[in-house]
Amino acid sequence: MRNRIEILKDLVLLQGNIEVLEKELSQYPWDIEKPLFKISTEDLSNLLKRSINDEINFETLTNWANVIECRDDMEFADEKMQETIFELSSPEINGEITKERLQEIVDELKE
Repeated sequence: MRNRIEILKDLVLLQGNIEVLEKELSQYPWDIEKPLFKISTEDLSNLLKRSINDEINFETLTNWANVIECRDDMEFADEKMQETIFELSSPEINGEITKERLQEIVDELKE
């Protein structure tokens, strides 16, 4: 059986099926005192580039953001990244996801 950190890493890097990874994580308690895995700006940037390059569709990207958005066992590099995850998780509130917008986010993450 894989440990929680391995599953979180696969989820962050989107290596595998989101639903399967989410199910694997469901065996662990939701609440946790401190995060076990930190999402780097590089991790997010690489994932967005995969979507820009049509390796990941926008629906999958939205589902991914929804799964990681409020997890206690994950930490974001900064507040801007947290806002970006929220934007991606709720296109119906924050506006449609487009390749152009994803590229803007990638460029902002470099700053």
